[in-house]
Amino acid sequence: MSDTPNYNALRAAGLFDESLDRMAEWDGPWTERFMALVEDSQVNDILDPKLVALIRLNIDVTATHLYAPGVRRHVRDALRLGVTRAEILEVFKLASVVGIHACALGVPILAEELANAGIDDEPVAAGATPVCDAVRANGMFNPLWETLYKWDPAYLEKFLGMGFGLWKDGILPPLWIEFLCIAGDAAITHLYGHGTRRHIQAALQLGATREQVLEVLKIVSLQGIEACELGVPMLDEELRALSAAQ
Repeated sequence: MSDTPNYNALRAAGLFDESLDRMAEWDGPWTERFMALVEDSQVNDILDPKLVALIRLNIDVTATHLYAPGVRRHVRDALRLGVTRAEILEVFKLASVVGIHACALGVPILAEELANAGIDDEPVAAGATPVCDAVRANGMFNPLWETLYKWDPAYLEKFLGMGFGLWKDGILPPLWIEFLCIAGDAAITHLYGHGTRRHIQAALQLGATREQVLEVLKIVSLQGIEACELGVPMLDEELRALSAAQ
């Protein structure tokens, strides 16, 4: 595809695979315009290339998306860049923690509706909650968890026990974790504003620059091309099948 030099270069670098080959053939100029965006956000030195690969992996593996072709490609890219198994596994574990957003969103709404219905919401005795206490002491306790802590402190203790260690185990730098959380929350399949703001605040406190946070958001914005990655090969198959049947 001589008329798509940007795509050819990014394809050779492993950022894309054959799923977009037909798109480049059918509409080379449009494909090149998209690839110019990719080059602007991923072929620079603003973020470590390993982190870029992990961000792309995170938004594809998170439960709000689960885009298997992208997960495999980004795992392969990360390994090629020297990312370790433990670091990739850390991304998978971090993506699992996103489940708490169901409670962060739903529990305050439940509290409001209980009040509207005149139903009591008696608290439960907390007992010992050392993980919750540590999260509070670190300034990481989400105010949207307060009602959940009041109603079911044991559950929140167990959930935070699963997730809090990711910031403490040293496998990924804390700033990288915040970048990954920004990406997961701002992803077009999630768009969780409260979490995006909290993790931007945390990243800035850890020394992130405006350019770095903006770079994360630009990378996430490129997720939209997966519409073509998924759909164009299917369209090609159906056109071939239709042609063969005629």
